[in-house]
Amino acid sequence: MHAAKLLLRKDAILENFETLHDNVYWAGAAPRISIAIPSYRQDCSDLIDALSRCKASALAEIIVYDNGGKDHALLARMEQNAGNVRAAVRIVSSWQNRGRAAARNAAAAHARSNWILFLDADMSPESPDFIETYLDAADRLELPVLAPAIIVGGCSLRFSPTHRKFALHRWQQAPECLSAEHRNEAPGRYVVSSNLLVHKSVLEAYPFDEGFSGWGWEDTDWALNAQKEFPVFHIDNSATHVGLDDDQALIARYARSGANFARLVERHPEAVAAMPLYRAARAWRGLPFRRAFKVLARLLARSPLLPVALRGRCLKAWRVLVFAEVL
Repeated sequence: MHAAKLLLRKDAILENFETLHDNVYWAGAAPRISIAIPSYRQDCSDLIDALSRCKASALAEIIVYDNGGKDHALLARMEQNAGNVRAAVRIVSSWQNRGRAAARNAAAAHARSNWILFLDADMSPESPDFIETYLDAADRLELPVLAPAIIVGGCSLRFSPTHRKFALHRWQQAPECLSAEHRNEAPGRYVVSSNLLVHKSVLEAYPFDEGFSGWGWEDTDWALNAQKEFPVFHIDNSATHVGLDDDQALIARYARSGANFARLVERHPEAVAAMPLYRAARAWRGLPFRRAFKVLARLLARSPLLPVALRGRCLKAWRVLVFAEVL
């Protein structure tokens, strides 16, 4: 196992200090696909194991980007695990948290192949053909006109936890678990960065906007920009969302997303104006006793005594009221 080494990388915004740890397969690898996994205080050992057991893993490199977590025990566990798998692995530890958009850009900067697969740290491939399926899809696009493209594999809840404390998140995620046939009817609508293969040329032309801080909407902004110039294709190559949030964590995420939604509105007013969420938020800005309704909707969303469908609708209403405050 190689000793950790330091890398000083300069970009247009700041000097970013990163600690690198490469396993023994990294230096000699000639990857055709780079798997970039942004992470914050998440142990990606199981995900690294799962990817290393996939067919064609010898043609891949795995880049885990720890975004300022500063959990040295966790990093040590991942480094030890990376030394035990038969795949090229680099673990990058940023000395500061730069936000989700910046973490994706920074992880992609370490990629050595032309195709970069973004995979969230709480996702897991569902098939041993996961990597091979993406490589086959990329091969079909390796033509001068079509090579720079976006390929979305999709997500599911197939192996997600079923404990009742995750029921609200499962209900919220279920409508996004769609077949490629359905997603290809409106390709740009269903671009999500949790399981996304993208050609490096696309990222060079349209990096993730690092003005998005906190949580949410940076991948929507990126998709709205990139799809103007590059084609989007959807395939059936799902990853399971195994890291569902409990009620408190889910609501906390949405509570932090208001500023990002306002930035999305500012950058894409016409596209956002067509979103039902935006139209509802605009309509509810002048709602009498809006703050009281917001408190009530949050309480009902968290009530385990209510049917999950009713709780989910209360969560949607609460989210609309959160966004109404920033418009």
